[in-house]
Amino acid sequence: MSQVIDGTGLTPNDEVAIEALVEPWIDACVRRDWDKLLGMCTDDVVFLPPNEPAVPDSGVRGWLDTFPAIKAMAWHIDHLEGTAHLACARGWVKMTLDVSGQQVVFDGKYTDLLRRQPDGTWRFALVMWNSNSAA
Repeated sequence: MSQVIDGTGLTPNDEVAIEALVEPWIDACVRRDWDKLLGMCTDDVVFLPPNEPAVPDSGVRGWLDTFPAIKAMAWHIDHLEGTAHLACARGWVKMTLDVSGQQVVFDGKYTDLLRRQPDGTWRFALVMWNSNSAA
């Protein structure tokens, strides 16, 4: 369970709903199901990958198509805070990537911003991660 800052406007149901996005996100990444992944994002999502420029909404799908195959992935929300309509999640991420036939282990951290949608669901609006190792 993540650490939630008391009095921030997130309810226990919000915390459960946001944490419930972790496994579907991992599944979509490993299966390269970009439609499923983008379905968990706002229409104006921005990806901020390590050592690259920002990838705005219209470019995310094409960028994902060029991302190395993810063989294994784990991530955890260590800290979660927000308001009734905006949440910030922070934690760690680990991936095993297939980069040109080589297995590469990525050990990093992330900060994501999520926005509550009119139907009450939470979606990723900003996805940012970086490595714990030098580039």
